[in-house]
Amino acid sequence: MNILIQQIRLKKIERLKLLIFLSIIIAGLVILLTVENMLLSFLLAFVLKYTLSPLINYSERQGVKRSHATLLVFILFFTIISAVIYWALPYISVQLKAFHAELPRYIEGTRSLIFDIESKVEEIINTSVEFNLSAQAENLMLTWTKSVFEDLPNFLSKSLTTLLLAPFFAYFLLKDSQTISKKLLDLVPNSFFELVLSLQHQINEQMGQFIRARLLEASIVGLIVWAGLSIIDFPYSHLLALFAALTNLIPYIGPIIGAIPAIIIAMINGAGLLAVIGIYAFAQLIDMLFIIPLVVAKIVDLHPITVVISIIIGAQLMGVVGMLVSIPAASMIKVTIQSVYHHLINFRA
Repeated sequence: MNILIQQIRLKKIERLKLLIFLSIIIAGLVILLTVENMLLSFLLAFVLKYTLSPLINYSERQGVKRSHATLLVFILFFTIISAVIYWALPYISVQLKAFHAELPRYIEGTRSLIFDIESKVEEIINTSVEFNLSAQAENLMLTWTKSVFEDLPNFLSKSLTTLLLAPFFAYFLLKDSQTISKKLLDLVPNSFFELVLSLQHQINEQMGQFIRARLLEASIVGLIVWAGLSIIDFPYSHLLALFAALTNLIPYIGPIIGAIPAIIIAMINGAGLLAVIGIYAFAQLIDMLFIIPLVVAKIVDLHPITVVISIIIGAQLMGVVGMLVSIPAASMIKVTIQSVYHHLINFRA
């Protein structure tokens, strides 16, 4: 009788632990999705965590206390970032002002290019078709550029909260990640402990490798574009390289989006078009032949159709941020489904 009572009590404790564990996960997701700036802050915090964790883990293996290693790596990292910003900011600021001054000419030039394309299409099909794409493109560009330059101070002030919260969260995630993981795992019932521990290890390893690989890939592409545009003395090389690096984080369509501004500028200026196309093509060639096979491939094993669908869903739900996080999110879902499936099969066996 005592054994039966003890078993019933253990089952109740296991259910309570599972309820508390799931409640913490759900509450965390609700906070991330509902509190302003919280989701983006945590995303940037995880990027910092996975970027810096190899250095901190190495320092810890060398006998340095984790809290000291975290502080030292943070100081070193932000010193390097500050130096890069201090060096690049004047160039970017000058180019941004020059681009703002030349913006009306580029908008008008883009409208003219689209109008010429419309005219050629009408000649080919030998009929008049009211596309009116040139006027629509002009209105869209005017609206977009107005919002970018006029709302920039407001955007920067809102981003300041995110930029302050992200390093704060990242620091404690790095310093206390093992303690946090242990306390969460203590809440997992014994019947699910092995599954959750395996999932945590797989997702942690895969996300770390994926984020570091994608950041390295984007940096190399950005550097190649910057070097190429600087060599041919192309205007706004710093801005265009930064844009190419950021958009390269978006799979498939990102490199195309990143090249469009430079191609339009070259066409409007009437010079350097072939050179610009060659530079962006060379950057993508290096990416496809060397960076992706050696660094990125097989880290996230997803079918191209799954990738495209994930990007579309991410864009619909959260815009650009959704496009960036869609691939790791899809990978996490895939790993979770596979692990749960194998757990259920083994459990039945």
